Amino acid sequence: MPNTKAVGVAFSDPEFESVTVTGASALQTVTATTITATTVTGTSTGAIRLPVAAVAAAGSTQGNAAALAEGINVVSAADGTKGVILPTAVAGMVIIVKNTAAGALNIYPATGGAINAVAANGAYSITNLTSSLLVASSTTQWYSVPLVAS
Repeated sequence: MPNTKAVGVAFSDPEFESVTVTGASALQTVTATTITATTVTGTSTGAIRLPVAAVAAAGSTQGNAAALAEGINVVSAADGTKGVILPTAVAGMVIIVKNTAAGALNIYPATGGAINAVAANGAYSITNLTSSLLVASSTTQWYSVPLVAS
């Protein structure tokens, strides 16, 4: 059925009456937007908020470290040996890690991944009471921003 219902100077398709947005806590006004699969491009108004997770560092290897989530991760219990592991990288993914503990925190990539110039599967360490912003440039490579020697 063609667009026949006038709405101002645009037309509305009666077969397309609503859009469901999942995974959002609030819907902001979005204009000039194209949605393709899970990619949204265009201009939006309103605040962009990242999810926040509280994580307790655990384990002492890549295989038993505590899992991080996309967004902001506030990490406790780091003691210089415990760690966290990043999710499998997707180019453009952003993870912020805040170490709230008195000890250093080991951050591991997902299996086969690397952080900065650290060897694949190796730990990138941040000192106590510091933060690191990590950006995935591919499915296996993460970089800290600003880039620090590692």
